[in-house]
Amino acid sequence: MKKIILLFGIVYFLFAFDLTFTRAFNNFNQGIRLIKTNPAMAYEKFKKSYSLIQQLKNKDSSQVYYMLGRMYCNGWGVKKNYKLAKKYFLKALEMGNKRVHCCLARLYFKMNRADLAEPHLQYALSHKKIANYCNDLIQSNINKE
Repeated sequence: MKKIILLFGIVYFLFAFDLTFTRAFNNFNQGIRLIKTNPAMAYEKFKKSYSLIQQLKNKDSSQVYYMLGRMYCNGWGVKKNYKLAKKYFLKALEMGNKRVHCCLARLYFKMNRADLAEPHLQYALSHKKIANYCNDLIQSNINKE
């Protein structure tokens, strides 16, 4: 009986995490889609996402840290904070989320630290799947030349 209860508890924990994460992720993506057309609604979606992410922050999910980093980097539903954005991006990178290289490059460019941005951008450019996340950075660098 104890094994069944333990198994049920594990399944419930995993399901609750997945459900909360799915809701946070959906709100996050809806916010991104609404930024240009309805900024007020986008802000509300990001606030909901942030609230849900707070429940998951200690679950060590690279995607959670990635979303937090993007929110703080851009001021999406939270006050812009480059220091926190960097912290969360580095945590996501440490956990294996390679597309964060583009986010770090973008962040460092915003901080006027091209010297720190370049290695991340170069890494992303050398990996096709990751480079797709850096299209805006690639274009802006081409325009500068």
